[in-house]
Amino acid sequence: MFIQIHMLQSMPPGNLNRDDIGQPKKCIFGGVTRSRISSQCQKRNIRLSTEFKDAFGDARTVRTTYLPRMVADELKEKRNGISEDDLKKIKDALAGKFKTEKGEAKKGEAEKGEAEKGEAEKGEAKKGEAEKDQTGQLVFFPPPFAKEIANLILDLRDNKKDVFEAWVNGTKKEKVTHKEDKKHKKAIEDAIEEFEKAMSEKSESLTVDIGMFGRMTTSDLVVNVEAACQVAHAISTHEAIIESDYFTAMDDKNSEFAPTQTKKKAAGFMGAGETVTFFNSAVYYKYLNLDLDALKEHLSWKDNAAVENAASVLVRAAALANPTGKQNSFAAHGIPELILVEVSKTKRPISYANAFLKPVDDVNLMTGSAKALSAYINTVAKAFAPADMRRVLMALGSASVDAKIEEAKTVDTLDALVGSVVQLLKEVAHEQRP
Repeated sequence: MFIQIHMLQSMPPGNLNRDDIGQPKKCIFGGVTRSRISSQCQKRNIRLSTEFKDAFGDARTVRTTYLPRMVADELKEKRNGISEDDLKKIKDALAGKFKTEKGEAKKGEAEKGEAEKGEAEKGEAKKGEAEKDQTGQLVFFPPPFAKEIANLILDLRDNKKDVFEAWVNGTKKEKVTHKEDKKHKKAIEDAIEEFEKAMSEKSESLTVDIGMFGRMTTSDLVVNVEAACQVAHAISTHEAIIESDYFTAMDDKNSEFAPTQTKKKAAGFMGAGETVTFFNSAVYYKYLNLDLDALKEHLSWKDNAAVENAASVLVRAAALANPTGKQNSFAAHGIPELILVEVSKTKRPISYANAFLKPVDDVNLMTGSAKALSAYINTVAKAFAPADMRRVLMALGSASVDAKIEEAKTVDTLDALVGSVVQLLKEVAHEQRP
């Protein structure tokens, strides 16, 4: 089973997802500049949404570089006599299983180049201490992973002391000539390999968000997972312009303490340089899909009830989870006025972004966007749509004026949309039975 979600969402002025210079992210599409919300931004907000939390509770991942620190903390709590020296070695051994990401390495080089030699040396020393607590790359871990790794380490120390010592101290590179020494070294290496394999197997226990959004690392300690869910960068359906907010603030005590009448009425602070806030507003086209068969396989689910629940949670979260960037300054909380969900047995992902290859220029951008989307689906996209595709459409407000999508069941609430999606999944699953 395969589900595709298309949305049109108008977002008021804000800076939801900014780039390296503080401006709202953008891209060129159809020859003009579009506002953009990155895929990774949307996935994070879905993963951390109230909908995901309510549905999956603590059975969600932690994305962090601090696995060595977390394992060390678990070992300390167990009070099993592991020395501080061994804890440092354990953290080093775990951190060594992960390569440093290129971005972090370049950042470190740049920071070093900007500092004086003496300060750089101090910084490197402090950085070295910090790196013992970190893996060097962000990785998704299931909640009990650190505790399970700590248990494996304790078991190794208690039952195979020589293997534990070899693991925390690193394998020796010097040549061994004596036959018995070679045999012993090979036994140690095999035991370490078996131990690290056991650690890796603990990462095979997946949570729903890992199953959906995948996990990629350069470490053999953690199993890579191919994402069952694809999320496109959201783009504006029209040309977008970036504006700036010149920030000023008044001093509440100016009228009381300022020495002159001019200063009594003057601003206490006037923005300049980094204090300028950039923003824009846009109607976004959002697209994501979910391969339910892949998700079911990732999580070893035996029935379709869990699959239907995961799909319904994703639809709801995608509709309600907004980016958090600069929200305290803008409160840019918009809701989708059009959501189209497509369900099919055939896995044939099709984004309808090309409906907006020509930028929408209507006075009402939402109405124009809904019209362009409907026209594209009813003409171009239908030539490629799977014969078994079923659709459910929620089009509200301005989006409802020209949203006429062929063979789509229409609903007028999010709850009804989610309920219809679950029903379609049941029907599709029933059709698959022999």
